[in-house]
Amino acid sequence: MWHTQMRFITLNKAPKLSAALKELNDATWPRFLLSADVRNWSSIYSEFQSFQVLALDGNNLVAAGLAVPFEWNVGLPPPSTIDEVVYSARWPLESTGVLCALGILVRPEYRRQGLSRTILLEMRNLSEINRLQGVLAPVRPNRKHEHPEESIESYADRRDEKGRLADPWLRVHERLGGERLGVALEAVSVIGSIEEWESWTEMRFPVAGSYSIPEGLVPITIDCEKGQGTYFEPNVWYFHQIQSCRYSPEQDPRLALHIPRPCPRHPGKSPFAQPLRGSGARRLP
Repeated sequence: MWHTQMRFITLNKAPKLSAALKELNDATWPRFLLSADVRNWSSIYSEFQSFQVLALDGNNLVAAGLAVPFEWNVGLPPPSTIDEVVYSARWPLESTGVLCALGILVRPEYRRQGLSRTILLEMRNLSEINRLQGVLAPVRPNRKHEHPEESIESYADRRDEKGRLADPWLRVHERLGGERLGVALEAVSVIGSIEEWESWTEMRFPVAGSYSIPEGLVPITIDCEKGQGTYFEPNVWYFHQIQSCRYSPEQDPRLALHIPRPCPRHPGKSPFAQPLRGSGARRLP
């Protein structure tokens, strides 16, 4: 259950929480993804603190949204890899850009309460505050690991008997107005020795071939001659353009949003340019 003192701020307002954010990051992702080939990942905690959304229950960090500003324009193909995004991230941007959402981390006891969706909305607010076009997200479907042999294209098109996207996390993006731009077949790559893979997965790989692994969206490929395993994780690109995806309590009374509006004292600026306020966030089913 959410505590009544749940609030949302950005990391630059509480830089001492950088270590706690790193711990949450390391505790959330599958172990093998912590060795992914993503350059400059540590810049998230230093250079781009003002783009990291933190959810605090009292003084405890319980969830976070990781993001970086990225030069990209509507109509262009999305990036090929997350490495490309993080390595190219900079602020201020030299041209038109977006906030690229790299992931949302939630402690286990706070999951299934709509907190991920609320953080996505905070990211959208943050994008508007910084006059970016919106939020570009390489989405990791949270149930794709149950179907590792199925192609990401086929899985991303799955719908349930009510016509909703079958994957819960993809469904959230669609319901909040996100536009699917396509898939990145190799959004993240992990190359490690067979010994490393056996440690990360607690499995044995006695012969060459493909193996489904715990929390893997696709199988890994083991090459005994090279003594290594390779994993290329697919993601689904969604784009939340600010102008086209605003929600109001009238549209969905469960959402207690705080979409930034022009500040009467400073036209063009948002009254939320100070710490993001989330005290009115409600629990979502």
